[in-house]
Amino acid sequence: MRAGVGLLLRWVRGTEWRWFLDFASPAFFDVMPLGSLSSAVRGLLRGTADADGFRRARVETEKRLRERGIGVRIRPADAVDWPADSAVLAPEARRALGQRALEIYFAQLFAGDTSLLDLRAGRLAPADDGDVLWAPRAAWVHWDRGFLAALRDLYAGFYRDDEARFARGVSALGLEAAAPALRAHFGSGDQRAVRFATAEFQASFHEVFVRCRDAGATLHADFLPLGIALACLYDGLEALGMPLDVRDAFERAVR
Repeated sequence: MRAGVGLLLRWVRGTEWRWFLDFASPAFFDVMPLGSLSSAVRGLLRGTADADGFRRARVETEKRLRERGIGVRIRPADAVDWPADSAVLAPEARRALGQRALEIYFAQLFAGDTSLLDLRAGRLAPADDGDVLWAPRAAWVHWDRGFLAALRDLYAGFYRDDEARFARGVSALGLEAAAPALRAHFGSGDQRAVRFATAEFQASFHEVFVRCRDAGATLHADFLPLGIALACLYDGLEALGMPLDVRDAFERAVR
């Protein structure tokens, strides 16, 4: 690992973002230019400290999700008053919570240019009226417009079986060398009963970044918040322990 990156990561270990380093592949940091990585880390830390900005992001995110028919009430993280252990929920309640988490993840990417990232275990809970309560920590990102457009092409191309759009997203994101590994990450079959495991997420993303590194590719700074968002999502879905219909969640969120 480059010396400058090593120094930056030692600094990150002194912040609340240190947990992400346990998920991240070393190859990830090899394909991130030091300047981009430093900028991304500073942006995340500024967002954490910007209480007013995060409050506005919560309000706007809830509004956009509801406009897409996704019933979510977003609360301050310190307002959590429900059991963090999803094992206390019945299987159907855990499945419904997992489906909603996937819908939240996808809908944020397609409904606007800001995403709240914290979908970790214990951050979502069912409400009595069928809505979901969500209490994320102050981890959020305002996506670069070009990066977001490419990410939308990647997901829409895959889940709508549009090979040309998928390829366009892969190319715009600089992931051509990792296209086979990326498909393996998405999974085979129809994605109607997917079980999530953080170990599999780590392994598949490690392969993606190794292939990019070996091809001499460098990646956009927004891969850092994207990696955090996915690590959070996998953490939450693994804790629920239920097979989930990812394709249905995508269609409900993006329609």
